[in-house]
Amino acid sequence: MKVQGFLRLFWTTLVFGTLFGFVMNLLANPGYLVSQSWAAIVTALSYSSTWTGISMMGFFAYLIVHRVGLDLFRGPRLWNRVQVLLIAFALFDAVYLRMLAFSNDHMWRYIGEMVVLVIVSWVVATSKARQTNASAFIPTLFLMIVITLIEWIPALQTTDEVALLWPALATLVFANAYQVLMLHRFQAPVETPVEERQQKGSNKTKKRVASKSS
Repeated sequence: MKVQGFLRLFWTTLVFGTLFGFVMNLLANPGYLVSQSWAAIVTALSYSSTWTGISMMGFFAYLIVHRVGLDLFRGPRLWNRVQVLLIAFALFDAVYLRMLAFSNDHMWRYIGEMVVLVIVSWVVATSKARQTNASAFIPTLFLMIVITLIEWIPALQTTDEVALLWPALATLVFANAYQVLMLHRFQAPVETPVEERQQKGSNKTKKRVASKSS
């Protein structure tokens, strides 16, 4: 990816993710609007922009991890199997560890959150595979589930309140989905050797025509 494409992805993710998170915060905490103060609005924007920033760091970290995984396991076949195992492990821990930390009374809520996360992640991964190729399905699913849950840990460690957890999770899911779905759009197209030869041939033809006309 060229610098221009990277900057476009960075700034659009930051803007759209912050706005989306801001709306989610207002829906989960109507008190921001009731107070009618600039301090409350700035707090909501800061909260959403923070989670968007965490999402961007997690996304670019995963791009490095994915490349290392491909090299370490010598191809996508074994690496995809490892990612599937990590997905199952992360979903189990997201329910079990929270039950140990907080209460068994909220077990079905925890399970419901993971079910929704899996459904949304599956839709995003399917869309990514259709837009690019089938090999992108498992990595996208891993990003949307495992990386999102890792990014969610700071919120999980501090509270179990839905009004704080759900806006954070929604912002992370939206930002990660946007980044993975827009990544290939912001990447410069790579010319194949055939295309390069054709381009060189057309350039030579143009030069010959120009020299004859002069």
